Amino acid sequence: MSAPATAPDVQRSRRFAAADVSLALAAVILTLIFWRPLWLGGGLVGSDIYAYFLPQKAYFADCLRAGTLPVWNNLVGHGYPQIAESQTGVFYPLHWVVYPWLSLNTAYSASMLMHYVLAFVFAAMYARRLGLTPPGAGMAALVFTYGWFPPRICLEWSITTGAWLPLALWCAESYVQFRLWRYAFFLTAVLAAQMLAGHFVLAFVTQLSVLLYVPARLWFAANDLPTETGRIRRGLAAGATAAILASFFVAAAQLVPTWELKQHSQRRAVTDEHDHGYGYIPPRYLTQIVDPWKTWYADENSIYSAMTPGGPRTNRVEAHLYFGFAPLLLAVFGACCAIHSRDRKLILWLLFGLAATIYATGCLLPVTRQIPGFSFFEGPGRYGVVATLAAGLLAGVGFDRIDRLLPSAARSLLATMAPNAARRGTISAENALRGLFALAAFLWSAADLYDVSRKVTYTILVADPPAAHLAESPLREYFARLPQPSRIFSQGKNLPSLLGTATVPTYLGLGPAQYFDPKLVLPQPGPTDAPSREQLDWFHRAGVTHYLGFEPSDENAWSARLAWVGHDGFLNQALGRPGNSKFFLYELQGGRGRVAWKSRAAAGNSATITEYAPDRVVIAADTPEPRTLILTDLAYPGWRASLDGNPVGSEVVEGMYRGVEISPGNHVLIWTYQSVSLYWGIGISLSSILILLALAHVRFWYPAALPRLFRMS
Repeated sequence: MSAPATAPDVQRSRRFAAADVSLALAAVILTLIFWRPLWLGGGLVGSDIYAYFLPQKAYFADCLRAGTLPVWNNLVGHGYPQIAESQTGVFYPLHWVVYPWLSLNTAYSASMLMHYVLAFVFAAMYARRLGLTPPGAGMAALVFTYGWFPPRICLEWSITTGAWLPLALWCAESYVQFRLWRYAFFLTAVLAAQMLAGHFVLAFVTQLSVLLYVPARLWFAANDLPTETGRIRRGLAAGATAAILASFFVAAAQLVPTWELKQHSQRRAVTDEHDHGYGYIPPRYLTQIVDPWKTWYADENSIYSAMTPGGPRTNRVEAHLYFGFAPLLLAVFGACCAIHSRDRKLILWLLFGLAATIYATGCLLPVTRQIPGFSFFEGPGRYGVVATLAAGLLAGVGFDRIDRLLPSAARSLLATMAPNAARRGTISAENALRGLFALAAFLWSAADLYDVSRKVTYTILVADPPAAHLAESPLREYFARLPQPSRIFSQGKNLPSLLGTATVPTYLGLGPAQYFDPKLVLPQPGPTDAPSREQLDWFHRAGVTHYLGFEPSDENAWSARLAWVGHDGFLNQALGRPGNSKFFLYELQGGRGRVAWKSRAAAGNSATITEYAPDRVVIAADTPEPRTLILTDLAYPGWRASLDGNPVGSEVVEGMYRGVEISPGNHVLIWTYQSVSLYWGIGISLSSILILLALAHVRFWYPAALPRLFRMS
């Protein structure tokens, strides 16, 4: 029977609870400061927000409301496996909390705000686990959350995946300190959730960090760990490795389809087209850490002067690395204190931060580009998230050390100014000085990082977001009235897919290889006025039915007729055009459309799409002679054809499209999509979760059973 809690224990617990509540409250308040318009119904505009992320999320939400999964997106290009592309995060639990229930803009904003709160709380939790005080942990969380993520708010995945980094490290540190299996299970869950969020670059950074952190903590920085930990450190390292591996099985529902897509994508092999160095931090640009305003941030084009001539591409957002000036001073002081006190736990983070900063410059790419994992991802500058966490932790340490020195400084100051002052006055002076220091440090840091977040960015906050007016779009209404599915060419990337029409050219990070094959894509450069003969031929063969322009075009040059002209408030706002700007929609003539016969149709031939769903296309066909019927959608593994209820073979037409040989007569051709890789992935995930739950059950109720079994084996 445990001893009853004493009064000091109760008071200590209350102080800890109050500190935790204060940190959580600070996390929410900071989102109100940095992202106030999002709380008030506003939104984000710019970069890939409307060109990439919102079209995916809208399609995801529509599918969920229809009771299905977005296994195939038929509105981008000629279609692609949306789950496999990963950035939608179809199986990510937090997406299911917002997207099925809220409007598109509200859900997107709520997801952003939620992840900023989580990033701050998780970073504070990890800092507290390392021994920082609540104010020191708050400083660490402030630097991590608002030093690295706000300039990258145009990249949704940066916060939805990066927020989990400190929680994974918290699990690893807790596992090392307390040697409890529960933390290994938590680590598996956290890493799996991070991968389910999609876009795996920061998940890889997290896995690599944990993989290096645990053995370094057990062998290099073990001086503060219990003696028992030292005796079983090999087992602990093996357990952490097993937890990391288990996370891949739990996240298999996402990983297996993505792996299949990779085998059929532009990244099926490491080629020169895959720029590993994209997003690096030019070495000269690292001076932004100490002198950002005078040299770099005043001119958004200044980064180009720091780039390596003939080297990889980068930009000011990908290359951003700034911790705040006050946190930098605190971090330097904290690092000095760590070295002076020989605190290897903090020295480890100093080394991690330096290593991440060096790698962010891309100088190690000639070696790492040949290593699995490293070879798949672009953006060495993204390792700056580890450097930012390291700087935040050291800044928190520096804050705590100064905070501890302030009472003696206050006593000395008061003794000098008022030698006969009462003890009560001394305590009041100490508290006042500590409070003034904390207030000044946090306000200065937050104001500095806020200013940078508005200067280094490709997005803007608007009170009236374009997505709020999507239902009012006249072009959306126009496409909804068309009797057959449409596909348009425009300069809006994937944005027009929000109007309910398929759109080219295709804009994907990881996509089917056909979309990146110069022999199959629209001849470049794309037309800005009149298309070339080759481009017009491509439009006709690719099933492009419309062209959306910003100015009037030559109808003869486009072989088209003007179908609609007018204002579209949604599109104008999303594209950053004046509200009274006009759009000109042309209907192309003489092309295949979405379904056509391979040879020129004679009298008596017809083909009509009667159902066009994401994973099912039904075509009514009539022909007096054998012909090949072409559906101008992408031929991709998993699509199967049946004719009048009987499975039939299919062919790939022109390296891109789906074709089926049709015998004379009236027929119903049905194309259905069934992703075998998705079924395998879901099966592996569910099986892995059941196995882990069984292990957790046995470990909880029969704690000696598993260790005995391992010893016997």
